[in-house]
Amino acid sequence: MSYVDNLQVELIGITSVGILLYIVLDMMRKIESSFNYIWAVEKGRSWSNRVSEYLFAVIVSPLLLFMSISLTSYINTNFFETLLQNLMFGGMLIEAAAFTASILLMSLAFAFAYSFLPNTKVQFSSAFIGGLVTTIIWKLMGSVFQGLFVASAKENIYLAFASAIAVMFFIYIGWLVALVGSSIAYYHQNPAKTRSGRTKLALSIAQKEQISLAVALTIISGFRDNEAPLTESELAEKLHASTNLVEEALEALEQIGLIAATSHQPPRYLPTHSVEDCTIVDIWRALRHCNKDKLALAHDSPGLRQIRSFQDDLTAAIERDCGKRKFIDLDSKPAG
Repeated sequence: MSYVDNLQVELIGITSVGILLYIVLDMMRKIESSFNYIWAVEKGRSWSNRVSEYLFAVIVSPLLLFMSISLTSYINTNFFETLLQNLMFGGMLIEAAAFTASILLMSLAFAFAYSFLPNTKVQFSSAFIGGLVTTIIWKLMGSVFQGLFVASAKENIYLAFASAIAVMFFIYIGWLVALVGSSIAYYHQNPAKTRSGRTKLALSIAQKEQISLAVALTIISGFRDNEAPLTESELAEKLHASTNLVEEALEALEQIGLIAATSHQPPRYLPTHSVEDCTIVDIWRALRHCNKDKLALAHDSPGLRQIRSFQDDLTAAIERDCGKRKFIDLDSKPAG
């Protein structure tokens, strides 16, 4: 009894809340990691941003889900059924409106999750489409599981064992459905990805340089001709290239500081400085060295020093012959 009397209840409560908060944040971090993979986002949020944005998602989405479930349960009550029996067409309208409202609330709950959890800008319309599909599948899946429980209610001995397995199976399938909904939101916002997929093509170094320089040429030429800036999908369509290749080229061009993305959704791309001074060789050299200094112990290898010297001579020869050629002097229109 003395041990129980000496317990500090406040300390236990604070510790329990801290552990619960950590578990929630860690679970949300894993969910964000899954959504970031779907949205091809490599960098996650910082812990400071996770606390504020995760708590918002944890509060709003379950609240909407609870409202949807409560509304669905209220439809099935005796009071509501008695009310509908006293009405003719009005009862059908009320029942349809209540069912639609429950679908809408659950769709909004998933839409908020799909909007806030990925560490990228997600259009709410795309998130809502994914949430709507997820809700419909969840409703159908819930009806199937409910029918299975009702059908097996007579077998009371085996029902207790089957219930635990069925619940775990329902949670697993439900998580897969949630990921499917996030994928639908991703492809709705990026329709070009439905054709190219996620597989990266194995290109030669020369082909990667061609794609990157062609993307740079298209952006600079469009800016020079006062054309509207293009999105990633529009650039891929104009160059007849895969969106995955164009995406890699845009990342490299942004890394060397040649272009910048606008705040539009989807983003559009513009040059960051005067296009009059952009020479092909300068951009080519910057692209070749945008990930430089990552080869360990390169200065200790005689073979690498010899190859580097040859590359420097090759670069100097190219600069001597083509160093003055500018992007603005090239014809941006495809032949034929």
